[in-house]
Amino acid sequence: MLNFYGIKNCNSVKKSQEFLKNEKIEFEFFDIKKLDEKTFDFWIGQRNIIDFVNTAGITAKKIGLNKEKLTYLSKDELKQVILNNPSCIKRPVIEFQGKIYIGKEYESLK
Repeated sequence: MLNFYGIKNCNSVKKSQEFLKNEKIEFEFFDIKKLDEKTFDFWIGQRNIIDFVNTAGITAKKIGLNKEKLTYLSKDELKQVILNNPSCIKRPVIEFQGKIYIGKEYESLK
């Protein structure tokens, strides 16, 4: 089973869910706004923490999280910013067979 993290009304999430349904890939949906630290620790154990940040998104802009700021935040500082503002994560995030897929990487699941 594939674990799918997103926000229900996000267009990127809707497109990726449609893709998975068309490919007949079953998934369980999780609201990314309820992301817990244990899950996020697993993700950043697999991928670079910066890979998860959507600096172009509304949330990132509201909190001033831009590419420049990413260069001087420590990993722990960035982790706390993300956990406090999970809407700044690129979506969707998919856990499948021990791997993490971010954003449009879901297309590689064909």
